[in-house]
Amino acid sequence: MTVVLLISVVHLLLAFSSSPCATAEQVVLDAEGNVVKTGSKYYMVSAFYGAGGGGIRRADDSECPAKVIQSPFDVDRGTPVYFTRKASKKVEITESTDLNIEFYKDNQTHCSKNVWLVEGYPGLHYKMDISTDGVAGELLQLASWFQIKKANSFSYKLSFCPLSFGGLGCMDIGTEFGNDGQRRLAVRGQRTFNFVLLKDIDDDIGIKSVV
Repeated sequence: MTVVLLISVVHLLLAFSSSPCATAEQVVLDAEGNVVKTGSKYYMVSAFYGAGGGGIRRADDSECPAKVIQSPFDVDRGTPVYFTRKASKKVEITESTDLNIEFYKDNQTHCSKNVWLVEGYPGLHYKMDISTDGVAGELLQLASWFQIKKANSFSYKLSFCPLSFGGLGCMDIGTEFGNDGQRRLAVRGQRTFNFVLLKDIDDDIGIKSVV
């Protein structure tokens, strides 16, 4: 009886160690195959060249906070962003890890709001636009935390997982045309936004100059 019980325990441990839940976190890679890290700037660009549009940027600097939109122009990489992990000293960005996303601004503007936030959360059945009205590092502000997940073999997607457990309860972020004709990023958008990350050549982030 003791031997049978011991064998059962060993089989259970082996099964758990080989299950998806026990695998190490998968690092996020940029378009060059390098690990994406905190402290570096990246352009978030559509994975589909052509009708897919360009990179992610502010809707209009005259608005504060601003809507987060996708440029309609393929050649426009948008505005660089940088990532901050929740409650972690690790610099590598991994899939399904909670992150703040923040626009990088080299020059002072009239608007100091750059951290992404899901407007209207908790919205149960309708789309929720992404704006720059968030607060970095605020653990209790659930609407400011996002996750990067693998979309396919060559691109990623953004997810909003405020109350997720084991990946359940996540909502994909896509694009949605607003009344102004701009392609806004939104939770439950009509088309999931698949993207690649292009590292900014001027990679010294200069945190102190971020507004």
